Amino acid sequence: IQYMPGNQKLVKEVKESVRLLRRVGKECIDQRREAIQNGKEATLDILTQILKGDALEETRDDENILDNFITFFVAGHETTANQLSFTVMALAQHPEILERLQAEVDEVLGAKRHIDYEDLGKLTYLSQVLKESLRLYPPVPGTVRRIEKEHVIDGIRIPADTMLIFSTYIMGRMERYFKDPLTFNPDRFSKDAPKPYYCYFPFSLGPRSCIGQVFAQMEAKVVMAKLLQRFEFQLVPGQSFKLVDAGTFRPLDGVMCKLKPR
Repeated sequence: IQYMPGNQKLVKEVKESVRLLRRVGKECIDQRREAIQNGKEATLDILTQILKGDALEETRDDENILDNFITFFVAGHETTANQLSFTVMALAQHPEILERLQAEVDEVLGAKRHIDYEDLGKLTYLSQVLKESLRLYPPVPGTVRRIEKEHVIDGIRIPADTMLIFSTYIMGRMERYFKDPLTFNPDRFSKDAPKPYYCYFPFSLGPRSCIGQVFAQMEAKVVMAKLLQRFEFQLVPGQSFKLVDAGTFRPLDGVMCKLKPR
């Protein structure tokens, strides 16, 4: 991509943005590490835990820490926002599912202002709803892997060093793997339902799966639970509900809603 003439401006902007992120990220890491070393009270967040763990290691890998810091920042921003948008869109289109979900949130949270970690484990139907949203509308539509040695799959020879693209978006909409695949049905992910092995991977799979997937799922669950606890929402008519691929999948028209307090 970087050698195509029409992309030179974009490539330059991306490189400048990456340099800015890495500079700011390094400053944040250095400031937090200094605060920890001086015994100052540091925010109990992911960065603090990473730096405290790194301090116990025999060798320090600042570049790896910086890489992961940037990954959390970039991958955990727009992707989670898009997941929440798609989930609101799907719930507003399926009032019976929304009603069942609100009942669970009311039972678990009541009028509590803050959500405890234990509460998240009790919101089982909300977990199912979020997983089903990721099946139909994955913000990251797929992943890429390079094979180290030659493989033959269904009689097709794939040479070593070939880059393969795996699409969770396509596989999530195939009848072969999911019955009535275009139907939004959170019960696919109920405790007793068959597990969709190797055909559902919104966070990729294996040792190089998304480093922030647990954080992202907790973040989405907390925000969605508070939204359901406090508001009724109704979709504004006239939206297309189409998807657009802009590096990540997002709703073409956004998701415009009317909110009213519950």
